[in-house]
Amino acid sequence: MALTENRTGTLPSLDRLVYLLSGELQSDDLPLWEIVWMLNALAPAALLDDKIRLARHAASVLVGQYDLWRGEWPNGPVAPLTEAELQTLATDDAVWHDPEHATLLVWIREDGSGAAD
Repeated sequence: MALTENRTGTLPSLDRLVYLLSGELQSDDLPLWEIVWMLNALAPAALLDDKIRLARHAASVLVGQYDLWRGEWPNGPVAPLTEAELQTLATDDAVWHDPEHATLLVWIREDGSGAAD
């Protein structure tokens, strides 16, 4: 993936971000926090809240093609998200940018098999 730094803090469009993420998902599962990390590289001066908001929008677009799975990193079991976990995902910002402190680790993936198994 070709990333270029944007010192103005301008985030990519939703379509551009979805395109970049779709490319990443062609080769591997994608932890949610890596979306914000990608945005950190693309627009380091942008506000974290704006990056999280854009990451949430991009993930919601991708859910039509992929699924969200909870997992234990690096090689623990994975499972589809429960309703309670979906609520956590909607309200807990750490899930989106800080896997060390997040109470839930979530991947975007095609099914229950793959890199996070």
